[in-house]
Amino acid sequence: IRIECLDSGVRLVYRQRRHGEDWQDVNEFVPFLETETQFGGQRQWFRCLSCGGRCRILYGGAHFRCRSCHHLEYESQYEAAYSRACSQAHKIRQRLGGHGSLDEPFPPRPKGMHWKTYQQLEQRDEQLQSRWAAGVMQWIRLLK
Repeated sequence: IRIECLDSGVRLVYRQRRHGEDWQDVNEFVPFLETETQFGGQRQWFRCLSCGGRCRILYGGAHFRCRSCHHLEYESQYEAAYSRACSQAHKIRQRLGGHGSLDEPFPPRPKGMHWKTYQQLEQRDEQLQSRWAAGVMQWIRLLK
């Protein structure tokens, strides 16, 4: 792939083919979009050539398009609900300086964190652990 950076966008020059077909040359110009930021600057985006939406990343394939046009999902969207609950609980515990393991006690409040925030995280951790435990129990019942 050859990429040419221009003031108003990028030009992508490459070859692609579908199964059993001949190679085709592709020469696409992907324009930049600009939006105002909250404190007076500007942010640049790519404009997806399929949907016209703005995106930060173009994903390859037969053509370079945004995440939604390629029907891509985030890794967490493939997880079962109970498994996602476990992942979220790990993140909370790591944020508090713990190892993330659900076997260990909930980590102590870090210095500088508001008690209200800490208590909200502790409550959220309990909810996530309950969801995880219920999901595991259901999964075990299905194995029997």
